[in-house]
Amino acid sequence: MISDQARNDLLEFFSWWYGEHGEATNLEEAEQLGREVASIAAQAVAQEGVKDSIARSEQSGGIECECGAQARMVNRRERTLLSDCGALLANRRYYHCTACRSGWAPWDRQQGLTQRQFTPRLKALVAELAAHMSYSDTVYWLARTLGVEIEESSAEQVVEEVGRRARAYQRELRAQALAGEVKVDIAPKRLYLGVDGAHAHIDGGWHEVKHVVAQIDGQQRWYDAAREPSEQFGERVYALAARLGVENAEEVVVLGDGAEWIRTLVAMHLPNAVQILDYYHACEYVHEVAHAHYGESSEQGRRWAARHKRRLLEEGPEPLLRALRALCPKTEEAKEVIERTRGYVRRHREQMRYPQFRARGLQIGSGPVEAACKVITGQRLRRAGMRWSGEGADHVLALRCLAKSGQHDTIGRCARAA
Repeated sequence: MISDQARNDLLEFFSWWYGEHGEATNLEEAEQLGREVASIAAQAVAQEGVKDSIARSEQSGGIECECGAQARMVNRRERTLLSDCGALLANRRYYHCTACRSGWAPWDRQQGLTQRQFTPRLKALVAELAAHMSYSDTVYWLARTLGVEIEESSAEQVVEEVGRRARAYQRELRAQALAGEVKVDIAPKRLYLGVDGAHAHIDGGWHEVKHVVAQIDGQQRWYDAAREPSEQFGERVYALAARLGVENAEEVVVLGDGAEWIRTLVAMHLPNAVQILDYYHACEYVHEVAHAHYGESSEQGRRWAARHKRRLLEEGPEPLLRALRALCPKTEEAKEVIERTRGYVRRHREQMRYPQFRARGLQIGSGPVEAACKVITGQRLRRAGMRWSGEGADHVLALRCLAKSGQHDTIGRCARAA
């Protein structure tokens, strides 16, 4: 945005300014002086930019109101805006329509401003910071780094506003995907989708937040999460996959823990996908059988579990099923665990063909989505003492998924009023 010549002019000016007004006897003083000058310069330049923008946008005479009538200019009205450069004054024209009795400042609408004092750029910054950290940390670091001081309640209100727009934007994308209107040029060789759930304290109780992480083999990860019914979440999963070229993909692979809602979701929206049961989740069942049948500290149980985890990886589920049938449990608890595991393995047999999956170079672990549950929900919604309303959690989830997916421009767009 700044040309080389303009940059050189600035450097010459500040060199002159320091010679006239500056003094630093050590590194810390030099840094402090530089930060103070930067803050003053940023506010001054931004203020001139606001004046220039207003002047360029103004037109003589009246303007047409949304109702179709002509609105007339009443006067100029000044408002204070809080930006990431500090406070700015905007002295812009105000119009009134006698037909529908509405009044507005056209420049405000052009800039995506609302009645709130914050500029869209500052809203986007607050929203993204709050997606990563608590509201108290957000206001602290905003003041610490930029010298911009806001209340925690204001940060929460910004997240509500931007998060609501983010969800509305996602609903539009979902509707387009379900209508087959998503046009992409991507034709991935292999698209991975990991689906799982994690719990957070929402609306007075512990509720499941469903997660999806999508990744074209070897590229960045895309996240989405919401507390919603599995039917609705299935549409969310498909909408994300559609934007990544699922309809053009040579192969789609879905990794999960075998939950029935995940199987139903895949059958409805991704019927041609390869489904793989997370190998490490299957191993948990093997360990549970070993503990129940042989005892938790049994060396024989540890050897049994190690052998069948290896065989599961190298030979698939059949040897494990035979081994489970051969066990003669001595307690009702062990019998119940063994029967439950047999049923689980039989139901997911086709998803446990690990030798064939590995031979094709497919991932067999759902580590990315389990990490997503921790990164998206665990590290933000489940911090010590946190209790969330349904809407509050949803807004943070929307913004955190966008931020973790690298969709910073989308957050910026959602910070602007329509």
